[in-house]
Amino acid sequence: MKRNHLCALASVVFFVALPLLATNENINYEDVNKIIVEGMQHSQVMDLNSWLDDVYAPRLTGSPMAEKGAQWVMGKLKEWGLVNVKMEPWTNRNGFDRGWTNDKFYMACTSPENFPIPGTPTAWTPGTNGLISGEAVLVTATTQEDLNQYKGKLKGKWVLTQAAPDVAAFWDAPAKRYKPEELAIMELLTPPAAEFGVTPPGARQGAPAQVTPAARQGAPAAPAAAQQAALQAARAGAPPAGVPQQQAPAGGRGGGANIRNEFFRTEGVLGTISTTPRGHGIYTIGGNRAADPAATLPAIVIAAEQYGRMARALAKNIPVTIEADIKNTYYPNPAVFNIVGDILGTDKADEIVLIGAHFDTWHAATGAADNGVGSVAMMEAMRILKATGVKLRRTVRIGLWEGEEQGLLGSREYVSSHLATRKPVPGAADAGGRGGGGGFGAPQGPLEKKPEYDKFDVYFNIDNGTGALRGVYLQGNDAVAPIFREWMEPFRSLGMTTLTARNTGGTDHQSFDGAGLPGFQFIQDEIEYNAVTHHTNMDTYERLQPRDCMQMATIVAGFAYLAANRDQMLPRKPATALSMGRGRGAGGGPQ
Repeated sequence: MKRNHLCALASVVFFVALPLLATNENINYEDVNKIIVEGMQHSQVMDLNSWLDDVYAPRLTGSPMAEKGAQWVMGKLKEWGLVNVKMEPWTNRNGFDRGWTNDKFYMACTSPENFPIPGTPTAWTPGTNGLISGEAVLVTATTQEDLNQYKGKLKGKWVLTQAAPDVAAFWDAPAKRYKPEELAIMELLTPPAAEFGVTPPGARQGAPAQVTPAARQGAPAAPAAAQQAALQAARAGAPPAGVPQQQAPAGGRGGGANIRNEFFRTEGVLGTISTTPRGHGIYTIGGNRAADPAATLPAIVIAAEQYGRMARALAKNIPVTIEADIKNTYYPNPAVFNIVGDILGTDKADEIVLIGAHFDTWHAATGAADNGVGSVAMMEAMRILKATGVKLRRTVRIGLWEGEEQGLLGSREYVSSHLATRKPVPGAADAGGRGGGGGFGAPQGPLEKKPEYDKFDVYFNIDNGTGALRGVYLQGNDAVAPIFREWMEPFRSLGMTTLTARNTGGTDHQSFDGAGLPGFQFIQDEIEYNAVTHHTNMDTYERLQPRDCMQMATIVAGFAYLAANRDQMLPRKPATALSMGRGRGAGGGPQ
């Protein structure tokens, strides 16, 4: 037995040691130190964040501000000496037949008491054509049979679409950083099973039941909060938190919401009002780019506090009157594009190292954490590389993508235009999933490579808010683990320590990973991303952490430098390990 035990121990030691094997990466520490000094001591990242988040925001895809922001970005890239800087139009409009902006919003309760109602219109819904006023009514019915009881009773009224939600207190601090034991668990292929009466480290509590960084980053979800939000939605007869009732996901998944909206429209409703159970003045926004303005009502999302006050009054049979003046503007055939620019390499200039983030935002705030901070981190990384003058053998390219929130559209367009496409399986429609480029949302046919495919090295992405980078998701590409371990060593003092074999989904690295190319997302501290900022009216510059922003740009610059100067391109994972998952969009709804 003792002999068998030693053999087992030896095999365990070998398994643990394998990812630590040196690869002799021949790191030029002098150059890496230049990058760290420039990024951490001479950073411009917060000034760039202010310009992008305070001046050129929000940047809903297809809006005039998205194009203005792109012009500003291109000006900065050219100022720093990048070449081939341009906006690349999408070859496929992907349903963006009209752009949209909210130009004015006023809403107030005028009886039984006067109070303002802060809120935001759902994207691509119409305005009110001036000041209008009407009584409010609470309608939680979802089926045609139940809705029929309201026939002839809703004309000229505002419809509150769900019961007043119960709002949990902030029992724990909303902001979170990864603890050492949580990072250690992430290094395991699968998380340890819970033991009776014990919550495993890393199972964080108190997060809303929506797509969370914990879920996106491979950590356990928060079961108590998820159950609470699901219960509230069920009690109210409402869609899940964060999906306003007026709009339905593109692709025809509206179901009962479409029945309700059409009933309200034909009955002459003034508009619909919904909320989310976050409370604390926070609400979540979305929108459906395919909504027909002629067949759509004004749809407003407001905070739970004002919503609950009115809903509870209505439940007491106390009349409530609401007035509003909302101006929304549509823009036919807007520009839809990606932004690219290069720092040219030397002897391997035809090989590409790509760093990127999504440029588009939602519109209830300025999109600072989702994802202005990612876009700025990539811009700052390019500035650092130019300012330090470090030699780059491969070309380093920045890519900022529009349409990520509607299904990774911009990065998918880049992959299909430059690198590869997949023909869909005959008879199978692309469901608009969030993994892969050029039809990768559909069942997968053969990969059709383009000439640039074999010259593409790696893609690095940031899209989890303001949190410091703590490591990398390997996406099942075990061969890069020993390489990345060596690359992380110069940045260990900045908190970069962890590799996990787990996949993460829901953002633009999937467009590359789905095409069989090395595409990676960084592990990030959550900070307030899930609790406060993700797709909410609180996603502003004030939510950013300056040192974290400097750290992420510095590490991205370092990784781009190391990839650009490696003798060989990074290894690709076997075809059998390709991740074709649809990520956080698999369940539909705005992301």
